[in-house]
Amino acid sequence: MSIDVGSSYFVFQQPEYPRDCKEVLNACTSTHNTSGVYLIKPDGYPEPFEVYCDNEFNNGGWTVLQRRRLDSVNFNRNWQDFKNGFGFLGSEFWIGNEKLAFLTNQKNYQLRFEFENAAGQSYYVTYDQFRISDEWGKYQLSSVGTYGGTAESQLEWCPTKNIISNETCERTCDDPDTCISSTSRTELEKCVCVGDYMIQGEIASSEPMHCFVADKGTVLMNGESYVNSACTRRSNCSNNQLMVEDSYQCSDHATCDVRDGVRRCYCIDGYEGDGVTCTREVVPRDCQELYVDGSTDGVYTIYPDGSPNGIQVFCRMESNGGGWTVIQRRSSAAVDFYRTWAEYKNGFEDPIGDHWLGNDYIHAITNQKEYSLRIDLTDSRSSSYYALYSSFSISDDADKYRLSIGPYSGDTGYDAMSWHNNKQFSTRGEDNDGWSDFDCAEKHRGAWWFGYYYHCTYSYCPSYCPSYEYYCDYFPVGSNCANCAYSHLNGDYDGSTRGTNIFWSSLSGYDCGLQYAEMKIRPVQT
Repeated sequence: MSIDVGSSYFVFQQPEYPRDCKEVLNACTSTHNTSGVYLIKPDGYPEPFEVYCDNEFNNGGWTVLQRRRLDSVNFNRNWQDFKNGFGFLGSEFWIGNEKLAFLTNQKNYQLRFEFENAAGQSYYVTYDQFRISDEWGKYQLSSVGTYGGTAESQLEWCPTKNIISNETCERTCDDPDTCISSTSRTELEKCVCVGDYMIQGEIASSEPMHCFVADKGTVLMNGESYVNSACTRRSNCSNNQLMVEDSYQCSDHATCDVRDGVRRCYCIDGYEGDGVTCTREVVPRDCQELYVDGSTDGVYTIYPDGSPNGIQVFCRMESNGGGWTVIQRRSSAAVDFYRTWAEYKNGFEDPIGDHWLGNDYIHAITNQKEYSLRIDLTDSRSSSYYALYSSFSISDDADKYRLSIGPYSGDTGYDAMSWHNNKQFSTRGEDNDGWSDFDCAEKHRGAWWFGYYYHCTYSYCPSYCPSYEYYCDYFPVGSNCANCAYSHLNGDYDGSTRGTNIFWSSLSGYDCGLQYAEMKIRPVQT
């Protein structure tokens, strides 16, 4: 389901972000005929969000509101889910009623439904004016306009207990073992009696076929199967006959499990198949490659270039567009981040909680593609902020994991990371800050891309520095102050000595108690 902007509307000053996929298409010639995920910001909506733009159909510029094709996403959701949106832009999703209300009330839009039946036939429905109200109005469908399309010519209504199908075999109650072939029919699909029902005269019998299974102690309907508790035998009911597979056995890469009420062999993570046969899936190099397959938040194994054994990472799949690989998290004082070079090189703690992924792994990931960096922060008043950098990578151990970072956007009020660009990494016992007077990692009790920034040595410093002691980024030098960083997210979680805290200049300059910090990366979306 997609919408396209009408041909007549006023053009005002170009906003910072395009308001829909039509403006995405018109803004840059590089997007022509290229469908994919883009950022838009409808009039009045508080922040930009990602949508899927179809630029290949009917001159492009279509903003896709909903897609269903794989039955991989549950659409039986509550009000809040449909308000905020759910699913994955790479597969099945609902964009969200709140976004849809802002989007459809800024211009005139055409709504188009695209359908495809089991035989591969396509048809569509259009409405020339589409708009919904806001949440106060319960997202009421306030306008649809004139109907058009090709759907009516494709619809066929079947009698009770018949389905429209391309099945080539039906059975009768009088002779259930004989297949009545319908291959001679000319149409691709027709109404047929299949599954649990048989033909009785002109109608489908209400008596379904069934088989008794001793392992289960009950009957199976025709077409059903049952696997015993050890997954060593499978019983199938077909044409009122019970077929037992005593050779049923799980693959070495599968486990016997009950999922959604069905017991059988299921392939383990990293493998795909029917459980009896499992083959390794396409090896994901980051969380984005897992996201497009519909994965949810959790710990996964990825295989960056040069890491054949894989590494475990936490993937953020359900916020900020999904596909984020988490490289750092701070949420409590339970994990000590004042660590050695080797510990930061290899990573420490479990990715499900507070951790540092490891500089070797961060280097391997960020040098296989172009990545952006997002930093999420929560202050002591539980207010949330974010900083987004258009590019992010670090060099290798030989170059001391030197930082390379692109332009900033976000709502932290200050770009506290760009000053660290091109700085080398420093840890406890490994001083690479380029400042001979101080060991920044030791003074700030952590590890970061430190460098020489500020040292107050003037006559007014003894009176100036104490009076501004609420600035977390300074550390005391006698009665004076010095500073190595605009930001530092690997300090003491609740540092009691000035300068040892987690801080983000300006945001945390007046709040030395950040409650949460998370750094995550995702491939740049073109």
